[in-house]
Amino acid sequence: MSDTATLLDLDATTALESVVREQRVAARAEANRLAAVVAFSDCHPVVDDRDVAAAWPADASLDGDVVAPPLAGEGCPQVTEDAVHELSAALGISHHAALGLVGQTLELRFRLPRLWRLVQDLTLPAWQALRAAEHTIPLSPEAAAFVDRHLAVAGKRGRLTGQTITSTVGLAEARFEPEKARTREQDALAARGVWFDISPDTPATTDVYARLDTLDAQGLDETISDLATTLGRLGDQSPLDTRRATALGMLADPQHVLHLDVPTPARPVGTPALYLHVDADDLDKGTPGSIEQLGPATLTLIATWLHRVGKVRIQPVLDMASTEAVDRHDPPEWMHTQVMLRDRHCVFPGCRTDARSCDLDHIAPYDEHGPPGQTSAQNLAPLCRRHHNQKTHHGWHYTREPDGYRWTTPLGREHLVPHLN
Repeated sequence: MSDTATLLDLDATTALESVVREQRVAARAEANRLAAVVAFSDCHPVVDDRDVAAAWPADASLDGDVVAPPLAGEGCPQVTEDAVHELSAALGISHHAALGLVGQTLELRFRLPRLWRLVQDLTLPAWQALRAAEHTIPLSPEAAAFVDRHLAVAGKRGRLTGQTITSTVGLAEARFEPEKARTREQDALAARGVWFDISPDTPATTDVYARLDTLDAQGLDETISDLATTLGRLGDQSPLDTRRATALGMLADPQHVLHLDVPTPARPVGTPALYLHVDADDLDKGTPGSIEQLGPATLTLIATWLHRVGKVRIQPVLDMASTEAVDRHDPPEWMHTQVMLRDRHCVFPGCRTDARSCDLDHIAPYDEHGPPGQTSAQNLAPLCRRHHNQKTHHGWHYTREPDGYRWTTPLGREHLVPHLN
């Protein structure tokens, strides 16, 4: 009997255990593969002028100079071009892919040692660490070390997302190479534009692509959402996305919008809500702040945005260790914010939905006839709508413990989602 046939005879619990086991085997194999790439590179060092170092194809800069992007960051050993050709042939991959594999692996091994160790002990998937390495190659050694320290904390807790990587790299760049960060923001703003592409299938529709100032883009999103909601209230039964497209088209002739009975929003139409976290000491040092869901930004950009939004609300520092409870179902605003900042994401295993888009769930279900003090930060956690439904109706259970959220699945398996702090 084939192995496939044997696996098909497994019950749900045993089959799931097999999936987990095989994933760990694959993780071990990938960690070993990266270690072998390092060993192979060590066998082909660049030792003198006769050795041709592996490098990306050179690009011409604006002043006409030929610039070759680094294969790995400053401080990493160089590898011969012949070695990369040998590797690409052995693995059956392109020369471009082989350059990327060697460069990112050396970056990970020599400039991100904490992440490297997490990969080797199977705490962190190799592909996540390689993604981080790809982003740190242009950074200075000090900035790369900063990223390594911060991402290692997230990696140990299973929270190393793409957004975490880009946000941390951006913060490191802003702290250690502020001029580069400002230039990157200016270049991004200079590349704004709007493009129209008539559908090749039918002239009935046109694809619209735009790159906008983020504040403008969020304001436009708010306006389109408000108009789409109003269209639905007035009887348009189209799907939400269709109504949003109609709303955007209506902005081509603002007179159409004036005829709609648009309810007054909580804040002026087109004014997005941005959550900016700054520390007084950091401001004194010129260190950038961090904008929720967007990442770090230079003080110049933040000052420009604050000037444009017209209304700023300063939220006092919260006592994140507060255990105060209230005698009602819905938490007060300060408690809601405390939980959002504490957990940041849906606390279901593997979910990365931002906490501000989640429901606040009572871990121990709220009983309106029960004892006082059932609503506290200790008994609240953010769950996205999908996973809130799983917990409420489909047999998933969890508790909040000192080391994290411990979940029990309908099949009886346990998963720990570590606390961020």
